[in-house]
Amino acid sequence: MVAEWINTPFRSFIRTGRVALFSKDDLYPLVDEFERLPGQIDELSTSAFEKVYGSTEAAKVKGIIYFLLSSKPVPRLRGESRILYIGQTKTSFKSRYFRYASLHAKSNANSLKFGEIIDSYGPIEIAFCEYEKFGKTKSGASLLQAEGQFLWWYFQNHCEYPPINYTKTKVRTDAINA
Repeated sequence: MVAEWINTPFRSFIRTGRVALFSKDDLYPLVDEFERLPGQIDELSTSAFEKVYGSTEAAKVKGIIYFLLSSKPVPRLRGESRILYIGQTKTSFKSRYFRYASLHAKSNANSLKFGEIIDSYGPIEIAFCEYEKFGKTKSGASLLQAEGQFLWWYFQNHCEYPPINYTKTKVRTDAINA
């Protein structure tokens, strides 16, 4: 798996033997290379959310960092970004989100938020990656550390967190070996 990452054409990673150093500059090339759940949330309906949240692939992937991505970039304090949300789950994505499909489509706050995103920035897709490469600690790998790493890189790029993230991070590591 390391060889796959080394052979990917990222802008600014440093190759040292079999280890690559990733930083905030690699956030978008990394996310572009991550796997996607099938389908897109292209309308404000329970069925549109269930189609993505309830897919066979969503039931299989677990121990992941995931990214909700709009089709068009959203203006940020600095620059713009398609990343709407960065999260993590140790269970499957389906277990984490399928039960919230109706809430995301119909509750007052969520329908307003997701409706505006879909109307203004297009359908939403979900990218994901295994967390181990990005959440290394002295005692192993940590989902929260990996999520925090991506949140910090996002913050470094845009001087704020993604628009629908309420989670902040205490991670302040500028670069990691993967």
